[in-house]
Amino acid sequence: MISTETVIPFSAAGSDMAALSLQHALWNTSLQQESQIGIAHDSNGIWLAFDVWDKFLHSKKRSFNDDVHFDNCVEFFFRFPGDINYYNFEFNCLGSIKAAYGPDRFQRKFLPALILHKIEQNLQVSISNQNNTGLINWKINVYIPLNALLFSNISSLQNITCEANFTQCGDMLPQPHYFSWVYIDTPSPDFHRPEFFRQIHFS
Repeated sequence: MISTETVIPFSAAGSDMAALSLQHALWNTSLQQESQIGIAHDSNGIWLAFDVWDKFLHSKKRSFNDDVHFDNCVEFFFRFPGDINYYNFEFNCLGSIKAAYGPDRFQRKFLPALILHKIEQNLQVSISNQNNTGLINWKINVYIPLNALLFSNISSLQNITCEANFTQCGDMLPQPHYFSWVYIDTPSPDFHRPEFFRQIHFS
């Protein structure tokens, strides 16, 4: 079933981005951290700004659609109204991308490299102990143009209500961890659970 929580409105770029927190530490994640997501849209696509705090930094530059979830990774899941399939866009802290479309984690079609080249990124990593936490801060700003949504006939996001989730993970880090915007009630790590997606509205 789809969450009945309040719909989150996302404004057009140029005004303030909607700010969300990856507040749910899942599947025995013991790390204490809180990362933020900013999201907005314009007439041509979706803006995402991930601001992440991690204890460990362990990533490598990967080919398109490689296993970026092994690294310091952030993910965006969403589907359009009336569609049983959803998109997942995943980025490690070096900007490697994995993106696909389908109804669940097993039946997925990868977006080809020609499409993934359309996605714009800006990366920043800061290693500092000024806040005495010992955490590493990394940021990635992403722009997903509508023409990268290969399997959808979408010409505008305005006034569309979608279902989505935002997540952060690091499956092969010294301390694997899993954070999510919405709570996922499963016995083992699995972000590919659209029944837990929450509604978002592009105003």
